Amino acid sequence: MKIYYPSATGNSLATARRLARELDEDVTLESFRSIRLLPEIETGDTAVGFVFPVYFADVPREFLACIQRMKFRRNTYLFAIATCNGVPGTTLRTLSDALETKGARLSAAFSLDMPGNALITPQAASDKRLNEFPGRLSQIARTIARRGQTSIPRTPVWESLRSAAVRAIGPRFVVNPQKFHTVETACIGCGLCARVCPASNIIISNNRPRWGSNCIHCLACFHWCPKQAIHIGGLLTDRPRYHHPEVSPSDLC
Repeated sequence: MKIYYPSATGNSLATARRLARELDEDVTLESFRSIRLLPEIETGDTAVGFVFPVYFADVPREFLACIQRMKFRRNTYLFAIATCNGVPGTTLRTLSDALETKGARLSAAFSLDMPGNALITPQAASDKRLNEFPGRLSQIARTIARRGQTSIPRTPVWESLRSAAVRAIGPRFVVNPQKFHTVETACIGCGLCARVCPASNIIISNNRPRWGSNCIHCLACFHWCPKQAIHIGGLLTDRPRYHHPEVSPSDLC
């Protein structure tokens, strides 16, 4: 089995790791960073999983582009886990439709509530989700282990409209890299933000980060800065930092 994942704050990586431990079979984890520039991605595995965060109520577009470049064996068991801040949006339907255009079928799909990395989540809700995470993932693992099938939820019209609005507004007004900046007196020029960026979109110049034009809106730089020197402006200026307690920066670099 192969599991592909993108991860910024570590939610999806922690999920993929724990799932691999729960399954009594050989599992290989492949990060978005390792595949994002490949022109073609071919897997001979009989089971393939996608574990990914929800960005702007949908599949991260760069990760979806990777999936669209994949080639699968005939009758491959495909499954997906969307880690989300309570609302999966149109993610699972988007992925299912994308796979169908390739002649593949999403056999099982799940959403998993986790602390959010963008919109502010109350601390009590974050703690509850982390406490429930192992049990919920064990349930998912049992379904995958027996190659169980789930229905792919149809997206109501109102949810499609809401998701479309989020995708239109979010990158421009909520997570706009043009508004990212550092507090000069706090930044120590350690370069961790550049190392954890899965898109290699940050360079360090004169001991300060500079963002390029390839931001994927993952907020890894914001959440992992050891001095909280990176500010993202707009609605999330005062958003607390978060990363999954089972993941370290070296896991993402």
